[in-house]
Amino acid sequence: MFVYLIAFFAYTAEWVFGRKSTFVVEAAAKAKTLVAAGSVTVPDDLAALDDLDDRPDPDEQTPAIDGGNLRAITAGGIAVSTTVLGFVLHVIGVVTRGVAAGRVPWGNLYEFTIAGSAVAMALYVGLLFRRGARWLGVFVTGVIVAILGLAMEVLYKDAEQLVPALHSPWLVVHVAAAVLCSGMFTVATVATVLYLFKSRYETKAKLGTANPNSMWRRVPSAMKLDLTAYRILAFSFPVWTFTVIAGSIWAERAWGRYWGWDPTETWAFITWVVYAAYLHARATRGWKGRGAGFIALVGYGCFIFNYFIVSIFVNGMHSYAGVK
Repeated sequence: MFVYLIAFFAYTAEWVFGRKSTFVVEAAAKAKTLVAAGSVTVPDDLAALDDLDDRPDPDEQTPAIDGGNLRAITAGGIAVSTTVLGFVLHVIGVVTRGVAAGRVPWGNLYEFTIAGSAVAMALYVGLLFRRGARWLGVFVTGVIVAILGLAMEVLYKDAEQLVPALHSPWLVVHVAAAVLCSGMFTVATVATVLYLFKSRYETKAKLGTANPNSMWRRVPSAMKLDLTAYRILAFSFPVWTFTVIAGSIWAERAWGRYWGWDPTETWAFITWVVYAAYLHARATRGWKGRGAGFIALVGYGCFIFNYFIVSIFVNGMHSYAGVK
């Protein structure tokens, strides 16, 4: 958590010190080099290379890496390094928790939280190195620090053996799929929130009322953010479907029925319905964009409600949070 906090401050410094964020500077410099070499043309390929929707104005030269941007580049390097270090320590923490408990490390809400946040960070690290998504770092690290703080201060429980009902191979299958989805849902939600703000900024920019120095110039275009969230959710939805199905099979083995409308089962199904509506909305003409984005936020709200409120405060067959 401490290492992630350092990364968060470093990402913040990268935004503050740079006249433009360093990832914008690097993209613009790369585009200028390719244009000079004659391998690309300006109108189309600048948009492809500078996905950040912050291409220079026609009368503005490619921004130089001045003192401010030099500090930003240094901060960016520290941010990436500490992100990777924090992720390695995070994974070690999850693994050693499993070793201490003598089982898979997602038997209660604390373990589920640290494992799910590790998945979220793994997804970000993958985007960081494959897609150059350093612009996402300040938001993801901030969210992960908050989640780990909540896990330590509110959800923590000592490693111990599970109740008999959880002694099943389905714990590995069903809950592992849920952990995977929790991380992916979180990153997709961050991208969706950024998309909604960026979309609003772009609307103001078209009307000429946007602040030219706004921080929203430093994130990718609304279209790219929307597509990022959609791709993550399109991948995670089948996994969540499998989670619900695997849970019903486990319920039949443990309690003799596939479905009993237990509160956790009910809200898992509601979450599935909302995300199905989101994907349907994306495939329906006229429902792309902000409308679909709000549906995605409702889906994550249902997931979080089930994750915390139902698990902690509602008695049911899934009351294994271990939080008093």
